Amino acid sequence: MFAGLVMVTLAAASWGTWSLFLRPVGLPSMVTTPIVFVVMALTPLPLVLRAPRATWDRRAITLLLANTGFDLLNLLTFFGAMDQTSVAIAVLTHYVAPILIALAAPTIDRTESPGARPAAVVALAGLVIVLEPWRTPADGAVLGALLGLASAVCYAGNVFCVRRLASSIGAPRAMAYHSLLAAVLTAPFLVGHADVLVAADVAWLSLGAITVGAGSGIVFAVGLLRIGAARAAVLTFAEPIVAVAIGALVWGEPLRPLAAVGGALVLGAGIFVARKARHDVVDAPGDDRDAGLQ
Repeated sequence: MFAGLVMVTLAAASWGTWSLFLRPVGLPSMVTTPIVFVVMALTPLPLVLRAPRATWDRRAITLLLANTGFDLLNLLTFFGAMDQTSVAIAVLTHYVAPILIALAAPTIDRTESPGARPAAVVALAGLVIVLEPWRTPADGAVLGALLGLASAVCYAGNVFCVRRLASSIGAPRAMAYHSLLAAVLTAPFLVGHADVLVAADVAWLSLGAITVGAGSGIVFAVGLLRIGAARAAVLTFAEPIVAVAIGALVWGEPLRPLAAVGGALVLGAGIFVARKARHDVVDAPGDDRDAGLQ
């Protein structure tokens, strides 16, 4: 049990370090996204080769395409948010996703999420406090927040697709195949940017994709098998805490007391929903992460 708690917490915390891999290279999201997807497609291949043969049908193909579309848009918008605004705003707006999942779960997964609607109101209030619209917005803050919210919507949609897809074809195969499709679709974005690509930058992004991307996803899945989705849902809020801390400590982003209050409201609303939900979205039978490394 303890090992599972540590694995999930470390994986979630590692996701909060994305800015350490994205900001030093100084490349736009349209360039970093295809590179990350290529590496994430290649990393799980050893596990894919050892996995049982998958059965492909129309449902599995549809889910794979949906998974590809949602995750592609998720990365583009989330990386774009970090390009435009502070790490705090990008991550906190992205972390509306657990609230959206809780609101949609009763309809899509037939699971109850007590307190989800009032929690969504609290989270929205927290975002307003973080963005402080009564002040003159910093350059890129509004666009960055909108991109962060868009990534939250895409991430929420992705959760519902991935758990069904991985239960059919296995988690490593789902990760590898949807990442490969996304890499092919985003490859044209690299046209005209060859002159800005430096080997050291590509290597640094690849390290992030291997560790924070594919590696942490696998560690999270193994830990989740040991502790269950209900506990894991709460532990994943280590991500925005780490991300905001890195923004303040590494990138020197100001964190005003009022903004800290808003961030606490967003995180608190998400944790409240995760703890109160009778069945987390990924708790349903056939969940992708519960399917583990099949």
